[in-house]
Amino acid sequence: MSIPFFSKLRNRKAHLRTVKAELQKVRDAIESQTEQFSPHMRDYMRQVCRSRGKMIRPGLVLLTAAATGGIKDDHITFAALLEMLHMASLIHDDVLDKADTRRDEPTPNALWGNELAVLLGDSLLAQAMVMGADIGDSRFIRRMAVAVRDLCEGEVEQSTRLWDMEMSRADYYELIRKKTATLFAMAMSGAGYLQGLDDEMIGHLNRMGTLLGISYQIYDDCLDMTGTDDSAGKTLGTDAEKGKLTLPVFFLMESTSEDVAEYVRSAVEKHEEIDYARLRDTDAFAEAIRLSVDEGLSRNEEAREVLWMLPESPAREALTEMTYRLDEMLRDCLV
Repeated sequence: MSIPFFSKLRNRKAHLRTVKAELQKVRDAIESQTEQFSPHMRDYMRQVCRSRGKMIRPGLVLLTAAATGGIKDDHITFAALLEMLHMASLIHDDVLDKADTRRDEPTPNALWGNELAVLLGDSLLAQAMVMGADIGDSRFIRRMAVAVRDLCEGEVEQSTRLWDMEMSRADYYELIRKKTATLFAMAMSGAGYLQGLDDEMIGHLNRMGTLLGISYQIYDDCLDMTGTDDSAGKTLGTDAEKGKLTLPVFFLMESTSEDVAEYVRSAVEKHEEIDYARLRDTDAFAEAIRLSVDEGLSRNEEAREVLWMLPESPAREALTEMTYRLDEMLRDCLV
């Protein structure tokens, strides 16, 4: 059974209107954390933390909490620290990818160099863990620490498996589960844990968050091949340059077009950048993106099944709208 389609969203953040006031509290909480740093660091941290992202992970925390009994102060704190963890991971990603822009603004590494950017990311991560300790639940702190470990493992595994022809599609899914889906899963399951839900329901929420996170990373991988820097608001094309084996690349290497498959496999084996411009007008390229989009859409549909376990409410409807917005984002990548 599938949840009825809630009309396509013209505003990408329409699903977050339900928790608009609480999201502002999250932003205020993040801003207040910059005052915890030494005077010499505050200006750097203020600039890092003033970036306005999509707030997907805090949104998942707040909507899950609202759909399962109501938003508590601990949910605000948790949503803020989770966004700070995400910010820290983006800073490190941009250093590794040598990205110059994100959200239409210069990245920390572009502004201040790699060394300072890494240290700022580390500082942000550490402060997020301090906030987690303030919640005062040792089991929750352990859950959060395991999530951070998985996130770091995913980044390490990605960095050490560039141009790796031995990497399988199953390896890819496990890598993006750690690298991206970990925080989605933690957002939903952590909100449920703080709500006092039973282990079975927390497990369902964890599964839904994992599915959405995997789908979101598939979208990001497709966008890197089909989007433009201007439309995306960040530096694209870094996957091909660094030799990341993403889902569309796997489909290209498995293409029935022998010329395309051989070109892509050869580029990977020789550690050469794949020239997407050379492939973009081929049927094989379109098919690789379509198959990847289909994989993302199937995970969104599976994630929506979990929502039937929650009582009907505006928050549940907003979560549903969130999944359909991700469907639209995926389809926008089709060529």
